[in-house]
Amino acid sequence: MKKSYSFLLVALCTINGWAHDDAITPDRPGFSTGTRTVKPNVVNVELGYQYTFNNYDTKPSSHTLPLMVLRTGISENAEFDIQWDGINVDKEDGSPTAHSKADLAVGGKYKLIENEQYNLTLLGVLSLPTGTAPSTSDSTDPLVGLLWDYSLSDENTLFGTVQASSSQIDSNRIYNQQFSLGASFAHTESIGSFIEVYTIMPSESSMHDTKTIDGGMTYLLSNDIQLDFNVGLGLNRYSSNFIGFGIATRF
Repeated sequence: MKKSYSFLLVALCTINGWAHDDAITPDRPGFSTGTRTVKPNVVNVELGYQYTFNNYDTKPSSHTLPLMVLRTGISENAEFDIQWDGINVDKEDGSPTAHSKADLAVGGKYKLIENEQYNLTLLGVLSLPTGTAPSTSDSTDPLVGLLWDYSLSDENTLFGTVQASSSQIDSNRIYNQQFSLGASFAHTESIGSFIEVYTIMPSESSMHDTKTIDGGMTYLLSNDIQLDFNVGLGLNRYSSNFIGFGIATRF
């Protein structure tokens, strides 16, 4: 049903001829969040699917969809976001398949600096305990971040994030530092690609850092619709591999 809904949105946008002067700038795919904000009276709908797997130990894997993000502009410099990863179907060797719902998150972005050369944006997200085990932390978890990008040319851009988050695991409050660095490339007016590396470092010494490299392709179907495909590779045994695809549209 979620998949059909995404294609329905595409059809509606096409039939009604909704269009904007500039191309859509989704936050998906990839770990890093973009610096751009949605304009007032515009709504971005971003949906996707991801298959995650690990080749170590009990070889856990999971399917996640619809990876929904709703974004709408509340001023020229700020947007409001609703995020919901959706349903997780988890499988681990020796255990039955588990179905669970992810927590809902609300937040937004505020542009601090915007010019042709570089951009700097503040990110804030609050995850709410609305999901079910094992996909919920059963607590309210904040995340704050600083997002940046720097244009090297009309075709090539560097980007990255510096983030801090907190989550509840059992009875302990865990604090994470998150860093990413990447580059994006415009091959044609419609085709783009990116590559990035990122790490998540928990404050708890008993937990391990994760390190991942991922990349993908984007295709601009029209100014209002973007398709994407991405893959990720864990760089240590505590990091997962993944593959996914998605769509973003606006109205």
